[in-house]
Amino acid sequence: PGGSFVVKVFQGEGYEEYRRQVQGHFKVLKSRKPQASRPRSPELYLVGEGFRG
Repeated sequence: PGGSFVVKVFQGEGYEEYRRQVQGHFKVLKSRKPQASRPRSPELYLVGEGFRG
């Protein structure tokens, strides 16, 4: 309990459902887009903090 999680994802079909599923396991879930990522790129990272199980 209390661990962290980082995963690279791509926005598109299934993204919102996946995000909701992951969010249920963490106290905090943030979406972050790297500065080096192209603005049109669907790439982003989900960062979960405070794993609940």
